[in-house]
Amino acid sequence: MSSRRPARTDRKVRRGQTGGDANVTGKDEQRAWPAVGEFEFKAAIRQVASAVFVLTARSGEKVSGLTATSLCSVSSEPPLVLVSVNSQATVERLVSESGAFAVNFLSEDQHRIGRLFTGTEFTSRERFAEGVWEKLVTGAPILDAAMATFDCVVESTFVHGSHTIFFGRVVAALSLDQECLIYRDGSFRRLAPVI
Repeated sequence: MSSRRPARTDRKVRRGQTGGDANVTGKDEQRAWPAVGEFEFKAAIRQVASAVFVLTARSGEKVSGLTATSLCSVSSEPPLVLVSVNSQATVERLVSESGAFAVNFLSEDQHRIGRLFTGTEFTSRERFAEGVWEKLVTGAPILDAAMATFDCVVESTFVHGSHTIFFGRVVAALSLDQECLIYRDGSFRRLAPVI
């Protein structure tokens, strides 16, 4: 049995200070801290390497998708993931309408598909013309030969700032043993061994 040292509640953390078990005692004090600027935030977050996926949704005859990196595994029982989607994106509207979405993690060889689903220069028809797209349970488009795929039913939704966060219960999953496509500092990258 391990003994845990109780957290100190008499310390306050100043902006930029880190360390140990320091706690902020007042919520009002936290709210008074100015947020970092958009430029500083984006410069820092661009340094974080993440696996690339295409988020897809279908509502009736409409399909849409976008390339993203913001997914988090929430729980394995029940199996839940969360995705964060810009509230202005077409795919956000389709996920909200249909109550379902799919996450298709790309392999290194699928970087072209990753590019097709970024920006606004390609139509949905042009995007989905590349690769083989199928359906599993929800009807959301599933990319054949994706490194990992999660077909999800929306369990709950949370809107904050510019994005909608969807919590999805995974109703089907597929995976292949492949190297995943990585995104860092504005570029797609390959995963390489350290040694």
